[in-house]
Amino acid sequence: MADSETSDKGAAPAPNKATIRKGRLLLGAIAFKDAGIPNLGDTYRAQILTDSGVRAAIVKDIPLRELANELMAATLAVALDLPIPPAFVVAATENVLKTKYAPKVDEVSFLFGSADLSSPSVAQIINTKFGFDVAAMKRVVDALINSGRLGNFYGFDAWAANIDRHPGNILLAFDALPWLIDHGRCFTGHNWTQSDLVADGTYISRLKQWLTPSLSPAQKAEYVKTVSTLVTRIAQIDLHKLGTTNGLPDLYGDPDFNALVTFLCDRTAHTERIAADTLDLVV
Repeated sequence: MADSETSDKGAAPAPNKATIRKGRLLLGAIAFKDAGIPNLGDTYRAQILTDSGVRAAIVKDIPLRELANELMAATLAVALDLPIPPAFVVAATENVLKTKYAPKVDEVSFLFGSADLSSPSVAQIINTKFGFDVAAMKRVVDALINSGRLGNFYGFDAWAANIDRHPGNILLAFDALPWLIDHGRCFTGHNWTQSDLVADGTYISRLKQWLTPSLSPAQKAEYVKTVSTLVTRIAQIDLHKLGTTNGLPDLYGDPDFNALVTFLCDRTAHTERIAADTLDLVV
């Protein structure tokens, strides 16, 4: 595995620290799709030049709003010490990659990048060339449960109104620990407007569709307790300062950024209930 949780994260970062990194795309990016799952944009395995050297990355050519969502979600996840690959804003000149969707300044496109953990997604594990692998799904569910991370995953997605945690958006590292990826459809969707941000709203949950049915009542109850603890941690973060430190108002624009911060602050009080609904429980 190219990265480990310990080597990339170390001690939990300061809650309001700038955590979005910068990189420059190098020649040789190779397009790919994960287990046939359609992407909103184009995705590449690539090498990027960062202030700490060259590293392998997954780079996505996506529109501005989706780019902002990815970076905002990554910022929040890091502040909560959740397992997410380090995030980058990746600059790409036209002679290196001709982009279709990414925002541009002059001849330079700005893409989303995340460290390549060289680990398969759940979708890659359970969807084989022979079809859906029931035994592999059982092993995946066991690994997710044994990781001790599922409660925080349910809580984070409930709070961030992530409508797209399908099996392709969890990596399962070779140490059997899961990582969260692909957050372009957080905050109710990839192209949200302020009217979409309803703090107590219950949105589509992909986890509820493919993972919740495999959990026992005791596990579901345990995860709701974990969500309650996560909510306490969320309440300690200055979301406006955190986002501003990481440059998110420049990507969203001040009115939408402020609306998003208000949505997330107000949604905190509803997160435990929403997560419980995702787990088919009532609190």
